[in-house]
Amino acid sequence: MVWFNESKKPKLMILGTFHMGPTNDLFSHQLQDILTDKRQQEISEVVERMKRYRPTKLALEVETRNSEIINGQYEQYLAGSCELRVNEIYQVGFRIASELMHRKVYCIDWMEQGASTRGSGDVYEWAKEHQPELFESIFGWLHRTYSNEDEGSYRTILDMYRECNEPFQVKQHHMMYVNMARIGDWDQYIGMEWLIWWYQRNLILFSNLARIVDSSDDRVLLIVGSAHVQIVSQFIEESGLFELELAYDYLQ
Repeated sequence: MVWFNESKKPKLMILGTFHMGPTNDLFSHQLQDILTDKRQQEISEVVERMKRYRPTKLALEVETRNSEIINGQYEQYLAGSCELRVNEIYQVGFRIASELMHRKVYCIDWMEQGASTRGSGDVYEWAKEHQPELFESIFGWLHRTYSNEDEGSYRTILDMYRECNEPFQVKQHHMMYVNMARIGDWDQYIGMEWLIWWYQRNLILFSNLARIVDSSDDRVLLIVGSAHVQIVSQFIEESGLFELELAYDYLQ
């Protein structure tokens, strides 16, 4: 990406999402009915709202090395020979791209080991055993959120996307990750042993977003897990390369 005129920067929107399919995340929504007519209509409502942003390029939370595979599937979907899988990449991403007649989608994620020496699950379990009070202060709100979700009434897909992108919830997720740096002690930086990878991954997401832009007229839409929204937004704002728009505003 070249440096564009300050008076007109390419636009970027980050749509935070829950993962519709199986995931290794510590916490996730458990939906068993994504393919029902009712849920499919609800997904269409989200798609229609995102189309109002008029993205020219769609970026997905898929490793760059899988770009050829994903775009092969996208071409099959355009030809009517590929059913949408239970994953937001397909259910939301492919639908937006196809309805706006995009020729391809962009895979920008990275999931190598990198600088990591410990997984997030390892950090979680270590804190639970060795620092229970800190564990509760960092993860307690998320436990309560998902417990209330299980006990609560029916929520539409649009409701869930609004929650994923609501500014307070976005900041809460980011605060949780930052405070994981406190897990450990004076000579054991347990949380940091995973966090350095988390920052590495999100910086790579940012750098790959910059790589796919070749015009100040571009309007990029990134669909990514909601935990990434705040940190990638910060990198975007600090870079000065894009004009950032909020997905939450389009979900109303």
